[in-house]
Amino acid sequence: MRILGLIVEYNPLHLGHIHHLNKAKEITKPDLTIAVMSPHVVQRGEFACVDKFKRTKWALEAGIDLVVELPSLFVLQNADIFAKTSVEILHHLGVDTIVFGSESGDVDQLKVIAEIMRTDVYNARVKTLMQAGNSYPTSTDLALGELLDIRKTLHPNDILGVQYIQAIFELNADIKPIVIKRKDAGYYAELNQDQEIQSATAIREAYKNKQDIKAYLPAYVHEDIDSMVDLQDFETTLLFALKQHSPQSLRRIFSFDAGLENLFLQYRDIKSLEGLIDKLKSKRFTNAKIKRALMHMLLNIEKDDIKSFDVPYLRILGMRKTGQAYLNTIKKDPPLPIITKIKRDKHPLLEIELRISDIYDMCYQGDLVKKELQPVIIF
Repeated sequence: MRILGLIVEYNPLHLGHIHHLNKAKEITKPDLTIAVMSPHVVQRGEFACVDKFKRTKWALEAGIDLVVELPSLFVLQNADIFAKTSVEILHHLGVDTIVFGSESGDVDQLKVIAEIMRTDVYNARVKTLMQAGNSYPTSTDLALGELLDIRKTLHPNDILGVQYIQAIFELNADIKPIVIKRKDAGYYAELNQDQEIQSATAIREAYKNKQDIKAYLPAYVHEDIDSMVDLQDFETTLLFALKQHSPQSLRRIFSFDAGLENLFLQYRDIKSLEGLIDKLKSKRFTNAKIKRALMHMLLNIEKDDIKSFDVPYLRILGMRKTGQAYLNTIKKDPPLPIITKIKRDKHPLLEIELRISDIYDMCYQGDLVKKELQPVIIF
């Protein structure tokens, strides 16, 4: 049985995602397609623009057979942890091929980079660059530039692609990585009305500016969007939460180390979220690092909440009949506990999912905790 795996956020699902999905199926001709999806938070350190239940429904309507949740605590991490836990879920579910988008479209180059990143020379150079005050992403770019004569910064999806390849290696998984070159201008590209495929970033920004985004989305997605959430919607709550902390309490929050708690408190009287992030960003602390720390603070994710980054369960968000049939076959001897409905006796990570839904609903107002407790979506 050929099983295709995808790692998605669909924030929101747009025509570029449809192109990627169709191309992936064309290349691999799978019997089944499984997607690991970020829930109400996304890897760059923000809330998803639309709730995970709508995005699950979109994924199923687009032709994915099984949608599995990546726990939020694994999403709000650096690219290496996000990638490893995503690939681990797909590995447990029997996926034999992962197809991902990439700015370069060159899987061989990404494999070479992954091999370099496993060397002692590379790791020693990264450590030296970080000690010099550079952030981890900047240090990796500089080290790779020196060792591979790469003269340009790796783009976001290339970085994730390298980490997917690394994860396959570390898990000793029998999974083939395949790359599809991205067709839009890039992850952070601005809206270009002359092209059909836009980046999710551009679409969200266009929606925020009250521009028409209908041409860039499948009809069933456009009809389903009545609002989009933005981190800015939580500005008052975030600024208030920061004021309640001391250095000691902030140090208990995940992400707050290396003096980051003191830096945050130094700027606690700034009146805007954008102004706070601008002050906190530096060569050492990236925009994404700052936002993930803010999210951990808002969600009250403490260091003790994360015992390990081993995947503890497989939570199914949605399935087509084909996915349901496959799930029934592996339930006889599941690689991990399979969860299709949250029960009274919950894993601690599921308790956190409920908390996140409750906080997210402060602005989204979608009765999400109730939806968390409902049975899996069947399309």
